Amino acid sequence: MKSLKIGMTGAALCAVLAGCCCGKSATATKGDEKYRPRLFASFGEEVNEPDGLTQDEKGNIYHSAPNHLSKEFPGQIMKRDFETGKWEIFCVAAKSPKTGKGRPMGLEYCREDGNLYYCDNQYFDSKDYASRIMRVVIDRQTGKAVRIETAVENLKLANAIRFYKGDMFFTDTYFDLDRKDGVGVGGVYRVPLAACRDKAVSLLPKPQFEKDPYFVAKTETVALEGRGGDNSGADGLAITKEGHLYFGTFGSGRFYTAKRTADGKYAPAKLLFEDPKVFPCCDGICYDEVCNRIIMSDSALNALHTWDIAKEADPKAAFGELWQNDDDDGATGLLDQPCEPLIWKDRDGKRKCVVANFDMPFPGLINKATDKYHTLSVLDLE
Repeated sequence: MKSLKIGMTGAALCAVLAGCCCGKSATATKGDEKYRPRLFASFGEEVNEPDGLTQDEKGNIYHSAPNHLSKEFPGQIMKRDFETGKWEIFCVAAKSPKTGKGRPMGLEYCREDGNLYYCDNQYFDSKDYASRIMRVVIDRQTGKAVRIETAVENLKLANAIRFYKGDMFFTDTYFDLDRKDGVGVGGVYRVPLAACRDKAVSLLPKPQFEKDPYFVAKTETVALEGRGGDNSGADGLAITKEGHLYFGTFGSGRFYTAKRTADGKYAPAKLLFEDPKVFPCCDGICYDEVCNRIIMSDSALNALHTWDIAKEADPKAAFGELWQNDDDDGATGLLDQPCEPLIWKDRDGKRKCVVANFDMPFPGLINKATDKYHTLSVLDLE
């Protein structure tokens, strides 16, 4: 098993800001004011690119930052204590032997083995299958990180990760296949935890993806006008209580499902919704079990959308919107290129949606510049 011992020291975080930062004024908004995002956390340069979110059974939140924007600070994972609300550096990401960088993005706490898994996205440093799925082994007594191991290797762009009944599901955004029509291919994989417990699973090269025993579903993306040719595929991933998969494409906002069948296998991906005018970009997504819906981050529009699963036979009725705001620096908690939502209960038992703001603009997004604020937003769900 490839592993890396972790040094648990690190620079102290800048204080988490509370509520009253001076950001842009009169930012245009759209949505019910009861869902207006507020500031949940604001970090210093140690967390200069907020990305993934997950929580353990105690309500402690883990948050990843690949930190592409800074050469000074490595990619790392933060932890927020549920009782105190204090943030600390949980671990510094393992360095890739190919790039010398650690780039944690999507992450998920696995209740079945009590460890934390994250997508090590090396694509922006190397396109030569450098990305991996990493496992952070957690000490059961102390809750501290012990070591980092490679669980799955040979990915192009590891992005989102979830678990269901002993299986790990994750997205790989770029397959980098040579398609004359310019269609970008991405997909979803499924690896049993038992298969990667003692040694890393290695995926097949992308030209052979359909023969890969771990491959589940494919996405296709045609670049939208004004998006700089971005044809990136599967990004966010969510799994319902029945085990059905939902996922979307970053480059075009195509929204898919792959239904779990009675024998535990998966039907081919089915396109549910495609309307670039209202949903041009699907970044991170999560399942809201209470409402039986999917909440989707739209990095292009600074928006949070919803998908009502009970109504998906009628796509126009199923698709909805929680919130949208114009370009903003995020200082007061407004969305600033949202990339990952998380359903979370606070100490009063109130359901919230915590949102990470990536704030690293790409062509065609409302967000035009990286700001000095590196934030998480929060909005009430009840």
